[in-house]
Amino acid sequence: MTDISVGQRVGEVMVSHSQRIEAQCYELHNAPPLGALLRVGSPSVYAVVREVWNEPLDPSRPLAPRGAALETEEEIYAANPQLSAMLTTRFAGTVVGYGDGLTVRFGLPAQPPNLHAFVFTCGADETAAFANDLGWIRLLLSDGSPAGDSALAGFLRRSAAGVGDRPGFLLRAGRTLAAELSRDPLRLQAILREMAT
Repeated sequence: MTDISVGQRVGEVMVSHSQRIEAQCYELHNAPPLGALLRVGSPSVYAVVREVWNEPLDPSRPLAPRGAALETEEEIYAANPQLSAMLTTRFAGTVVGYGDGLTVRFGLPAQPPNLHAFVFTCGADETAAFANDLGWIRLLLSDGSPAGDSALAGFLRRSAAGVGDRPGFLLRAGRTLAAELSRDPLRLQAILREMAT
């Protein structure tokens, strides 16, 4: 596994919906982290990573243990170099915005990204600039799953790291979440707790 650099092309779209994308990584075990902002295709669509998983490329060929006599996972891959060609890492993202000329709009694009559209990671500055408006929060909240809430908390933590006024940004985000989740205080508490870690 290698570290993912800012602006790196990490994969291609394999499944494309108006509200979400699923992409396959170029490298096994090298997905962008939960809560990372992605820029997808052209014109750009923005999505937040909400799930990452590893699986066989061919689901009809289940995995079998290979490391009974070995000490580390690295030894398994060294002794079985074919595994890297038989396995894949995929990730899903919730669509939160799109490019409209020189403007970024929050919401769903008129069309989902093309299949095989390239997926890039966004850096701290791009993430902070995108997140600053908070117009995307409702789209991430609409997911409603624990994975979606963890992705939201992770995205807020990443965004806060790049803004000039971190406490002010987190306070605004907390107030926006409180307004959106006024009828679900337990969910709000869980997101705020995870956001603070």
